[in-house]
Amino acid sequence: MKDLIEDDFMIGLDGRRACPNCGHVFLPRRPNMKFCCANCRKAHSRGKRNSFNSRTTARKNTEFFDTALLMGNRYYDLPPYERDGHMMELIAEARAGNTKLREILSNWKLLHPNPNHDRWMLPRGAWSYRTIAQEAERYCWKYWKADVADVVYARVPEPPTGEIEDDEG
Repeated sequence: MKDLIEDDFMIGLDGRRACPNCGHVFLPRRPNMKFCCANCRKAHSRGKRNSFNSRTTARKNTEFFDTALLMGNRYYDLPPYERDGHMMELIAEARAGNTKLREILSNWKLLHPNPNHDRWMLPRGAWSYRTIAQEAERYCWKYWKADVADVVYARVPEPPTGEIEDDEG
């Protein structure tokens, strides 16, 4: 069975078409019907809102990742014995409702940087330094035994005494 290409969608010999927006194969109700539904037709006409197509989104993303990088550099500028206290303050502020801080500490891209392309988001540009989100994840697993997103969005309770106890002492 051979398919014909017409404009930006496929037409099969049985009359079925592939929606250019979602790829769903459907049988059109009209001969000029290109999309499987009105939602796909509307979505296809809207521009993508990502950093490549929107200067506003590009600026917001740049500010977001620059803030995360500055926070990571500030974290690693502290002596090692002060870092847990600093992270405790950041997480307490995020749990109190600071939405930008919540987004930075629980951002998937900051938690899982690509080893081939994302060296720019690491403090001091070295893989030996983790992003601020990765450090927050480490801290949350150490003290809460929970994921950073669950902790900063207050989906897990404070420790029973209200204090975060260190495993070492």
